[in-house]
Amino acid sequence: MPRPTSAPVSRLRRLLRSGRPRRAGWRRLIPTWRFALFSTLTVLLGCAGFLALGLLLVKVPDAHAAATAQRNTWLYRDGTVLAQTGETNRQSVALDQVSPEARHAVLAAEDRSFYREGAVNPSALLRAGWNTLTGQGTQGGSTITQQYVKNAYLTHQQTVSRKVRELFISIKVDATLDKDEILSDYLNTTYYGRGAYGMQAAAQAYFGVDANKLDAAQGAYLAALLNAPSAYDVATATDAGKKAATARWNYVLDGIQSMRECSFNAWIGS
Repeated sequence: MPRPTSAPVSRLRRLLRSGRPRRAGWRRLIPTWRFALFSTLTVLLGCAGFLALGLLLVKVPDAHAAATAQRNTWLYRDGTVLAQTGETNRQSVALDQVSPEARHAVLAAEDRSFYREGAVNPSALLRAGWNTLTGQGTQGGSTITQQYVKNAYLTHQQTVSRKVRELFISIKVDATLDKDEILSDYLNTTYYGRGAYGMQAAAQAYFGVDANKLDAAQGAYLAALLNAPSAYDVATATDAGKKAATARWNYVLDGIQSMRECSFNAWIGS
């Protein structure tokens, strides 16, 4: 019987010493499960450390004056307006002074998961970022909490540092205020066009009624304006703007209807 050559014996010894076969060809480009696990844990620990450091260092500032300034209004005994003073057309009202239809319209337009989610919606942020990168348009992924923080505490500058501060302040605000408080403050600080800040001023500017008298169609239009107040004002908009405003209005109404079908109580988590 011929004796085995030394080359096969050497290869066998190397395999036995290694305990597993060596990968060759394209398989060498695929990371091992150990490397993948180590990399994943490193990323998760890094994100956790970044989040903890941000929450420690970023403080919630005082709301800036522009977000709280409002017009003083004097009324006759029958409720009609006697006089108004102040440069900012805003009259802050409690949440129960905004009709349910208008509140539901804003939620349908801006953040349908508001009552069920935290301060930040990671999937919405990733989706907005992907749509922007793939040329499907610049789209927002901000929750109502984030929008309120931007209105009340920060600026509208599109910078990374502002966005990072917005994220951490939103988490802290969400931890200290309940959802009704955040929604109320958001409705009172948002700009609706025609110089009107807040739902009460917008209801008067567009329909000549108080916010608690808004019906579903009116509330849906004001909610649609949040996306582009000047461009969607049908009194002055271009034909393209009117078409876009109508499409947005229908989107909000469809959202309200879909929420009704699954009941508003389930939608808002109550």
